[in-house]
Amino acid sequence: MEVENFVSKTIELLQEEREAEVEETRAWQENLSPKNLQNKGVYLLKLQVGSQRTGMYGRLLVVFEPRKSIGPSVLPSNTFGPGDIIGLYQSEGQGQSSQLGSGVVTRVTQTSLTVAFDDTQDGINVDRDGLYNLMKLANDVTYRRLTTALNSLNGYSSGPASYLISVLFGYSEPGTLSHQNVLEFSNVGLDNSQKEAVSFAISQKDVAIIHGPPGTGKTTTVVEVILQAVKQEQKVLCCAPSNVAVDNLVERLAKNKVKVLRLGHPARLLESIQKHSLDAVLAHSDNTNVISDIRKDMDKAFSEMKKARDKGQRSNLRREIKELRRELRSREETAISQILKRADVILATNTGASDDGPLKHLPNDHFDLVVIDECAQALESSCWIALLKARKCILAGDYKQLPPTIKSQSAASKGLSVSLMERLIKKYGDSVVRMLTTQYRMNSAIMQWASEQMYQGKLIAHPSVEKHLLRDLSGVVDVEETRIPLLLIDTAGCGLNEMEDTDEQSKGNQGEVDIVALHIKALTEAGVQVRDIAIIAPYNLQVDLLRQKLSHKHTELEIKSVDGFQGREKEAVVLSLVRSNRKGKAKIKAAATDIAAAATADDDFDTLIDAVVKAERVCGFVKCKASVLTLGQLCIFCKRQYCLSHHIPEVHGCGDKAKAQARMRISKEGVLYAGSGEKDKSIDPNKKAYLQRKLDSKLKDMATQRKTKAKDKEH
Repeated sequence: MEVENFVSKTIELLQEEREAEVEETRAWQENLSPKNLQNKGVYLLKLQVGSQRTGMYGRLLVVFEPRKSIGPSVLPSNTFGPGDIIGLYQSEGQGQSSQLGSGVVTRVTQTSLTVAFDDTQDGINVDRDGLYNLMKLANDVTYRRLTTALNSLNGYSSGPASYLISVLFGYSEPGTLSHQNVLEFSNVGLDNSQKEAVSFAISQKDVAIIHGPPGTGKTTTVVEVILQAVKQEQKVLCCAPSNVAVDNLVERLAKNKVKVLRLGHPARLLESIQKHSLDAVLAHSDNTNVISDIRKDMDKAFSEMKKARDKGQRSNLRREIKELRRELRSREETAISQILKRADVILATNTGASDDGPLKHLPNDHFDLVVIDECAQALESSCWIALLKARKCILAGDYKQLPPTIKSQSAASKGLSVSLMERLIKKYGDSVVRMLTTQYRMNSAIMQWASEQMYQGKLIAHPSVEKHLLRDLSGVVDVEETRIPLLLIDTAGCGLNEMEDTDEQSKGNQGEVDIVALHIKALTEAGVQVRDIAIIAPYNLQVDLLRQKLSHKHTELEIKSVDGFQGREKEAVVLSLVRSNRKGKAKIKAAATDIAAAATADDDFDTLIDAVVKAERVCGFVKCKASVLTLGQLCIFCKRQYCLSHHIPEVHGCGDKAKAQARMRISKEGVLYAGSGEKDKSIDPNKKAYLQRKLDSKLKDMATQRKTKAKDKEH
């Protein structure tokens, strides 16, 4: 029942996820302007064609760039990446025109985006002088492949993965191979934890997990595992959730003279590895000439059939075309099958390994081993596409980092976000896991917190980076900014509050932008190369603000979102966390202080921070020096502290905003609040009656007193 329950529950959650994705796309298109869609990172406005050329297999490659006439030619922060499907639209005002066509993103930089359009799309005709919009499109192919794999898992009765399924769902215990040969490592530079992980992975009978924290050489270890499997004449299917991760493995394996074959649309592949793609290898195979001759014969027969007037002749030509088509299909399938069988390692994305692709030409028991890299970032259902094809699997990744990307929070909370790697570690613990413990990326001061909080303090910095500082780089001088491995700047209480764009689609913090700019200035003046620095932020608006501030001056400076930078390395990384408000997490619309916004390139950190701290302690009203540390009021409109004499909005300059908010409340709630509209001078009826009674009593007393005085005079 374990498999049946998993499949039924997961299909239900995938449906929920699919509906959430479709609904999100629909809601965005209906309710958000193109500008807001761009803020979301799924739309790019008014791009011009930088260049175009014919790529492999007749595909049209078009490079889109921002208009050079409007400031720095840098693309807005976006979520476009290699392999994404995009829609192309004519840029006509703010309305969305009809789609001109669709293509596949092949390359993205900070200044351009390259799209491949298939040669079958005859209607694609881009004008060098025209302006175009690009939109990221939803694709249901992935959903169909996931559900197909789950249904196959549910009905799996006999095949190479039968025992593996039993182990991964807890019916059987993981085992170890009885005969184990001493390994001769191809990479002699492996450390002890990497060697142990490789040996363990090879010795396991059905499943092994390589847990690789950041900088520990996970990919290096995975490559060694594959090389050892190939030495043992095993056929390997290697997958990962992203094209970039797969291409990285292709490059590494190709350098080791392994017969690799990369499946997938050539437009989705890095140019450096396209020669290893199935299309490229097929184009140079022995059957190429024969296949080409058959296609020519078909074209000739089609041409003759159009000219033929005799019914019998047309019928004969039709039969000839049918036979030629059958021969062509047979030849192509034979050629593809031969190419697939000759490869030692076939690589594809998780969904690219589906049975509706080239792998259908291989027998069910062709593969001995399935390797899934970055497994912790993949939906478990996507892993089963490949897992059903072999008797053993090796999973690599880091389940302590980002989980699979999921649109539906409901589906995620119900278990869709739990990866196969995380589930197996919870089920079997250390018995199926080997963790890499030596990291080669960062100073121990940077590593320490993560090691203690997430990796049980097991991470050890390699001596080459343990005390490595920026000042150790060639050409970098020894100053404060280059001798500190980890610098934390706490802006709490400094007035550097977050802001939001007017439509609340993203968040930014101009004060942090100014601080980042000052730090970049200090680093570059100390000799750190701009290409060795990266700036990352969790919000698209902040990425755009940073680019507006810095990209025109430092063209090689990489500024990306946290997700967009994942897996990359730089000598110096500056992280702008953006969020800063008085409620800790609430969405507060605030402007940065004038002091931070007016920071000049000649200011330094201490001067800037001292200025804003002092400004935060006194009343925000011009020339008022009253302290607001103990008796101060925060204006909800400008987010400044004022003394009791100046805290009223009408006094310090926010009167118009206060009136606007009052009008909005009245229109929404139909209630007249104090301070809104004209003052009601009429007296409350109850109070009026009370005052009248009091007045009558007073008059009566006064009348009595007058009578008494009059009698006294008479006597």
